[in-house]
Amino acid sequence: MINAFILDLPLNTALAMASGFGWYSLSGILLTESFGPVIGSAAFFNDLGRELIAIMLIPGLVRRSRSTALGLCGATSMDFTLPVLQRSGGLEMVPAAIVHGFILSLLVPIMMAFFSA
Repeated sequence: MINAFILDLPLNTALAMASGFGWYSLSGILLTESFGPVIGSAAFFNDLGRELIAIMLIPGLVRRSRSTALGLCGATSMDFTLPVLQRSGGLEMVPAAIVHGFILSLLVPIMMAFFSA
């Protein structure tokens, strides 16, 4: 929301961009249809960057706070970042990662549609 004010974006656009939770293949397409190619591309790179940052930071974060490492992954915690979570946090992190990713994957299209309307 702070970035929405700094970049002079409507609040619903900023919230729709933030609702991707790392699912870049969906957020880019949905937001391009709703807001145009600039916002769709920004959402794509926002979610791609989130995933890449998560991959780099998980090993250090998991030692301090497992839930922070899991939250950083967003919707990708059940697929792309799952091996990194397992390697860094052990097998006991896998069930939470799958549930977390599943719930966010259900919420992403709903939240994007809500904020895009």
